[in-house]
Amino acid sequence: METTIKTNQSKHVTTTKQKNAVSPFWDALEFRRFGIISMLVVVLGCVGGMAASFGAGADALKLGLIALPTIISLALILAVAPMRAIVYSAAIAFVLDLIVLVF
Repeated sequence: METTIKTNQSKHVTTTKQKNAVSPFWDALEFRRFGIISMLVVVLGCVGGMAASFGAGADALKLGLIALPTIISLALILAVAPMRAIVYSAAIAFVLDLIVLVF
């Protein structure tokens, strides 16, 4: 039985990953995912409900502008999508809810 280590067996390759300047922010969001998701669900639910009841009384177009982005952001939350996609979709839903609620 041979117990010596050959040189080709002891080689290993290390790879480095370059990060951009924004990456620590998104890494922190990924680390705090479950707290942020719970806050987003509550905020989107409340603002979307108020916009649907007060802003989109009988208009189907306004109701669609409220429901579609809200449902997409909630589906991304359930699908455990990257936090970047969840935050962007939640921001779009929140802005559209406020636009419908104000106008």
